[in-house]
Amino acid sequence: MSDFFDSDGRRPGEPGRRMLRRAERRRGLRRRRLTVLVVVVLALAAIAALAVWRPWDGGAAATSRGGGSGAPVAVDSPGTTDGAAGDAPSSSPDPSRSSHPSTTQDDTDGATIVSSPSPSPSAEGVVSPSPAATPSPSRLAAPPRIVQDLIPYGSVRKAEMADYSRRHYGQDTWVLKPSAIVLHYTASSSYAAAHAAFASNARNLGELPGVASHFVIGKDGTIYQQVPLNVRTRHTIGLNYCAVGIEFVQQSGSSPTWAIDQIFARRRQLDAGLRLVAWLQAAYGIDTKNVLGHAMANSSPLFKDLLGWKNTHQDWNAAATARFKQALVGAE
Repeated sequence: MSDFFDSDGRRPGEPGRRMLRRAERRRGLRRRRLTVLVVVVLALAAIAALAVWRPWDGGAAATSRGGGSGAPVAVDSPGTTDGAAGDAPSSSPDPSRSSHPSTTQDDTDGATIVSSPSPSPSAEGVVSPSPAATPSPSRLAAPPRIVQDLIPYGSVRKAEMADYSRRHYGQDTWVLKPSAIVLHYTASSSYAAAHAAFASNARNLGELPGVASHFVIGKDGTIYQQVPLNVRTRHTIGLNYCAVGIEFVQQSGSSPTWAIDQIFARRRQLDAGLRLVAWLQAAYGIDTKNVLGHAMANSSPLFKDLLGWKNTHQDWNAAATARFKQALVGAE
């Protein structure tokens, strides 16, 4: 029988009990759907906020090796080395037979590299830099993607770096507080060659530790971290106490100008360098005037060397570095 004829004392035209119950159920269903929608929106907003503001600690697993040997830890999507089996560093002179280095000699930024049996580059994984190795990213410059492939840099090599700093800078420490960035190219054809040279810790100019830079950028644009950013390395005479070293994989070729042109022709490699420099500047408050090419180091106000050593390298001269800085400004 119709709801309009329920014997509940209602007047004609009023809804019956079943109609009221249906209407109440419909209202309840709408309220539940609205509640679920609000919960989902709030959850998505919270996830998005955590993704933006989460601490940059994804690379802790990579640095747990303590800078030891072995393949880099793969945490994210796989990367690649920029070349096949490459070169190895040349043999270093026996310090017992070498005289004190000339004051016009230089820390090589990739060592002298010759062909050798193929070192087998392992598959690289893209990882987030660890807080111990890399500063927290600035909100002004997003951190680039970095592969941590740290060279062996334990207590012995740190002690060698502290001794070097005492002789050349009057500072008995291996600790780096970056205030400058120096650009180099490796004078080799592959990332594997540069990494092997830095890992070897071979004497350079009769002194230890061996040369190394903090980062190497492969021809494909992959950024490889070699040394934690709070550790000094030998990459530029007179500035090792204050500068982060960045190497671009590039052969010397016919001239420094030709070599720089090759780097600028590789869009991915150049863009990776620009992103890395911009991030380091923002993270450490490094002024653009202190973004230097290796060939410019001797004229920097930050330059000092107690033994009178000078740089002789011509990679990244003033014109090439000005070109890089122009691109850096354009990328902002």
